[in-house]
Amino acid sequence: MAPARTVIFLLCALSGLGSAWAEDQRQHLSDLRLLDSEIQGIKQSVLDLERDMARLEDTQLYPPAQQLRVFLTMEVFDFELDDVELLLGDTELNRHDYSTREVYALRKGGVQQLFLGNISPGVHTLKARFRGHFESGDSASPYEKSIEVSFRKDATPQWLELRIDRSSGQQINVRVFQREASE
Repeated sequence: MAPARTVIFLLCALSGLGSAWAEDQRQHLSDLRLLDSEIQGIKQSVLDLERDMARLEDTQLYPPAQQLRVFLTMEVFDFELDDVELLLGDTELNRHDYSTREVYALRKGGVQQLFLGNISPGVHTLKARFRGHFESGDSASPYEKSIEVSFRKDATPQWLELRIDRSSGQQINVRVFQREASE
């Protein structure tokens, strides 16, 4: 009878150890979840801080009284944009060669910032040259369109949108819109 009692006693002891081990594992898992939650909170705080720092940097580098932003949008779906050259007066602001992915993004409604910088208040002339080709038809010959527009820069941020759209047939039109700055 003693050996049976010993076996029962050992089984009870082992089952107690198993439940203690399981409870320890549950507590460990709960601690990991709490730690993960804290890490996610810290990540979000870092992202918020990074966003605030970028805004502060923009404000310091590009004061609103001098800020000019130029954006590009496109509403022509069979025009393959190769490059854009942007000038303010005779000073080159930006020249950008387009990849297939960038053209695809513009066709899907994307907006590209071509320029962010400081200019003095007053009247300025913006020039832009667009080069590319149409995908449809037999003519894959190069196409070029240049525009020149004068605008007045006042003491508020100035945003200009250059919108490429179709005027007729194998011709594109570039319209310029002044946009209200919104952060």
